[in-house]
Amino acid sequence: MVRQGVTARSAQSQAVATAVILCGLTLTSVLLPSDSAVDVYSFAAISVGLSLSLATVIEGRAGIRKLIRVDILLFWVLYGLTFLEFLFPQPSVDALVSPADAANGTNAVLVGFAGLVVGRHLVPSRGGSPVSTFLTDLRPAKVFLLFMLATLLGYLHVFLAVNFDPFEALRQMSLPRFSQSWGRGQYGDGYALLSEVGALIYLIPPIAGLIYARSKEYELFGKVVVTTVLLFTFYYGFASGTRNVFATYIVTFAGVYFLAQPQINLRQVLLIGVPMLVVSMLAMVYMLAFRNVGLSNFSSLSAGMDSSWFFVDYNIVNVSRITAEFPSVYDYLGLEIPLNALIRPIPRVLWPGKPEGLSVTIESALGASPGMTLSCAFVGEAYMAGGLVAVLLISLVFGAAAAMWNRVGVNSDLQFAQLLYVSGFLCAALAMRSMLSMVPVMLHKISLWIFGRLWLPRFSLRRAPPAFNPDKL
Repeated sequence: MVRQGVTARSAQSQAVATAVILCGLTLTSVLLPSDSAVDVYSFAAISVGLSLSLATVIEGRAGIRKLIRVDILLFWVLYGLTFLEFLFPQPSVDALVSPADAANGTNAVLVGFAGLVVGRHLVPSRGGSPVSTFLTDLRPAKVFLLFMLATLLGYLHVFLAVNFDPFEALRQMSLPRFSQSWGRGQYGDGYALLSEVGALIYLIPPIAGLIYARSKEYELFGKVVVTTVLLFTFYYGFASGTRNVFATYIVTFAGVYFLAQPQINLRQVLLIGVPMLVVSMLAMVYMLAFRNVGLSNFSSLSAGMDSSWFFVDYNIVNVSRITAEFPSVYDYLGLEIPLNALIRPIPRVLWPGKPEGLSVTIESALGASPGMTLSCAFVGEAYMAGGLVAVLLISLVFGAAAAMWNRVGVNSDLQFAQLLYVSGFLCAALAMRSMLSMVPVMLHKISLWIFGRLWLPRFSLRRAPPAFNPDKL
């Protein structure tokens, strides 16, 4: 009865939060200004931000643990990719896009938000985890073994490229992006498989978060090793200048840490989460400033910044420009985008005739300079595929998929279930950034699933589900 009451309270909070977001999206679309592109984006940034904040507070009333969910992550990642930067001055935008196109792009993103919000209600909230039939719990020794396997296999391609010289690895990490000797292009087709194995690095922060949450169960030596590797991994992500990678490390570490806590409360989340968020935001600003010159050549923050001191990628601007090009200049690409996403992880050594890319890329459609890459979030890619209808359909699928994945670990006390669950956060976050980037990073999650399905039962005893404790919610 207690469990049913908590579940009902959570479902009710989610329904109210959904209504709040949908009302906010509708009002945003109706009240969009038309004076300038910056005004359009800034108004949407404030309006959608307030709607998401209020909805998150409403859902948090059902318990802090209920906020560690994929669907909520999707909302905030998409907001961060599209509107967040327009809470700050962006004076150069008016020269890039017209007010009318800005409104069209904003409405496309609002449709994407609506699809995500509604899509999570297409999957029944009740029911057990889809992987609960084979999950067992992990003893501390096996968690540490999994951590070491992810470390050794994940960094293998890095240390092979530098002849296992850690100082050379650190030196190259501080070079400009894409100039490291372990880059996929340096290896060629044969080593592409090995670089794909490097995706296991994404497992290091969440496993470390699990170990930190249960630190009393581990020996001092193990905790020293985990801390050393974790700091090295954070430096690896920070020095790369790739903000989504570094953010993923932070989010997955914090997600597992809080989810695996025997008890969790708002005070604990604020004391740890707020400083972590502030440091992360400052790191993002620095990473933008040095990513093209390398950390070793970076002298000061002001040297790499301009008046638009907080900048993401102008995804919403690119979405707006795409709405002007499709279908008036270019025909919709249809299934070409999802098919390219599915085949992207396949190395050319295994498929020499693999298509090289889209017939019309984002860069070519928007007239970008040679060698320049542009990002338009999944909304822009979906619009290229089939306009607002495709945006709605794909966002509904993402929302439903998030609701299904929530069933893996939100209410589970099994450490492996929590680890597997949070490992999916990366795929979810990158899905918001680009459908074309989502599939390759699923490999580490698949590897973890295989570990739990085939090997874990051999050396772990199945543990009966723990008694439900409402205080943990």
